[in-house]
Amino acid sequence: MTTEFELYVPGTSRSLLDAVSVLSEHNINLDTIAARKVGDKYVLRFVTALEEECRRTFMKADLTYSERKVLVIEMINRPGQWFRAASQMTNAGVELEGSYLLGQNGAKMRFVFVVNDYDKAKKVACQIADCSCD
Repeated sequence: MTTEFELYVPGTSRSLLDAVSVLSEHNINLDTIAARKVGDKYVLRFVTALEEECRRTFMKADLTYSERKVLVIEMINRPGQWFRAASQMTNAGVELEGSYLLGQNGAKMRFVFVVNDYDKAKKVACQIADCSCD
């Protein structure tokens, strides 16, 4: 199981960098990160293998965050694979709340899927012959 952390940072780009620097100072490596400004705050989403260390760091720094389980699917790197996985989950009644590339290595790609029903999505994704999931 993989956890996605979400952090809301009000203020300027400097405020965003200050919040992320807390993780860096504690040697927490980010596997992937997405940041975007929404109104007067930044929304930061990321995945790290050091989940417990991240929680402790946020608590010590008094930073408010949320977290949720996300599905990571590894698939063959060829056209239409992401669409195939997303379509099969959607056809099974799973609502997609977000998705992004986690990484690419040669012939394989890994995607994060944020879904409303993790267990159902995992079951569907693990039935696709060209995919593996965690």
